[in-house]
Amino acid sequence: MKVPERFQSLMDLTLQDLETPDYAWLTYAVCVLTEDACGWGGWILEGVFKKTGERHATGTGDKLLPGGDDEQICPRCGRTLFRTEASIRMIPSEDQTV
Repeated sequence: MKVPERFQSLMDLTLQDLETPDYAWLTYAVCVLTEDACGWGGWILEGVFKKTGERHATGTGDKLLPGGDDEQICPRCGRTLFRTEASIRMIPSEDQTV
């Protein structure tokens, strides 16, 4: 598959080129809100954050980076997901090789 030339630089990005997150929130969501819902359940990426030392207009006060699941749409059937109270904060490992 040939990538359009104008997008090639986006494919060549490395971690050094990006603003990397300090942590992310994962939430367990389920597809159960309508009669024709499919019953899917799984972890969704709720938000990705960077600690900048400044106060941002987020629940954590940290900078929200692109990458969270704002739509909260079921990956199986496309309906709206219900976010359960099961959420965990994930912090990147210092050693990304394991």
